[in-house]
Amino acid sequence: MHMLSCVHLLMGLAFYVHAQNATCPSLCTCAFHGRSNEKGLTVLCKNPSLTAIPASLPTDTVKFRLERTSVSRVFRGAFSTLPDLVYLWLTYNSITILHPRSFSNLTFLHELRLDGNLLSTFPWEALKDIPRLRTLGLHNNRLSRVPPQAAQYLGNITYLDLSSNKLSTLPNELITLWPFTTQSEPQRSVVLLQDNPWLCDCRLSVLLDISKAPESSLVLLDRFLTCIGPPNLAGVPFQGVDLPRCRRPSVLTSATKVTTLLGSNVLLRCDARGYPTPALIWIKSARPNLYNTVQESPRIGLRWSVISLNGISYKDAGEYRCRAQNMAGTSEAIISLNVVGVINGNSDSRKTVAPKSQTSKLPPSERKPSQRLKMTPSLSPKNVTGGLLSAPKRILTAPKASRDKMKRDR
Repeated sequence: MHMLSCVHLLMGLAFYVHAQNATCPSLCTCAFHGRSNEKGLTVLCKNPSLTAIPASLPTDTVKFRLERTSVSRVFRGAFSTLPDLVYLWLTYNSITILHPRSFSNLTFLHELRLDGNLLSTFPWEALKDIPRLRTLGLHNNRLSRVPPQAAQYLGNITYLDLSSNKLSTLPNELITLWPFTTQSEPQRSVVLLQDNPWLCDCRLSVLLDISKAPESSLVLLDRFLTCIGPPNLAGVPFQGVDLPRCRRPSVLTSATKVTTLLGSNVLLRCDARGYPTPALIWIKSARPNLYNTVQESPRIGLRWSVISLNGISYKDAGEYRCRAQNMAGTSEAIISLNVVGVINGNSDSRKTVAPKSQTSKLPPSERKPSQRLKMTPSLSPKNVTGGLLSAPKRILTAPKASRDKMKRDR
């Protein structure tokens, strides 16, 4: 028995020495493991003088650990030559940047740990290259937000560590990955959220409700998370907070199309509902924050706004967008303004008149019979007696010589 143990030890040592001498990168150590959960080659690079990920990693590596080095960037395809990699630990380095394709060709990767780095952002779309990933560790970084689109890449994650970052809230798209469940043995996800400056407003209401539910697919390892704000909830544990749900704004206008005369005054109004109370801005031709606006919020969840347009000109015509926004989303409504009329410049005081018909501009020969002008009696010339002039009578006058002859004959 003792002899057999010595043989196994010598064989293990031989594998270790072979890995060290044949394929193991400099400043790293390599070892074969026979345990079922880590069976295969493990490479450990733990040297502060390392500034880049070794390029000559053994292609049969199953577990790679890069710890406490000076590596600050992970470039595209940094591990693409390791198709059998299952565990990737890049912990407590100086990593600030991850390329979106850093994890390409890692189709068997099960566990990714990036604890203790300097990441202020994480390329969530990079997770589409590792479809079998179940564990994602981002503990002790500098993440200040998780974008809504991250949820589409986290559907298979069962252990997510976001603790010790700078997160104040989580998007609803992520929270809905952990729904209420009535299954006897639900698929549970473990999430670590402690040591973040949580702002307890309506954006966290769904998360708090799920965490309090007796049957939930979400497991918070630290069930004594506390709020850091708003001031009235600072220091209050999650379990003692009851928050209203966020409601995306809805916008209504008194009219969708408005036609007005040139030079007139117009008021455009819109009303918005939502929680928290939406903020309103008017936008025309991609220019936000139009002037001459009045806003009022008569109660929580309701706000109206009026924009005043005085002395309307043609340049005021167009689409006016009333946009409402709160932490639950954005909505808008459009009012189309049409300006009609012309300026009469012949008068001493300029007046606005309605546009004339174009028919009168056509010559009489081109007008239709129904369009030709007709003279009415009131427009006909009158004679001195007030009646209408009769047709002129022809008076014949004889020449002068003929008149003299007629006198002699008499």
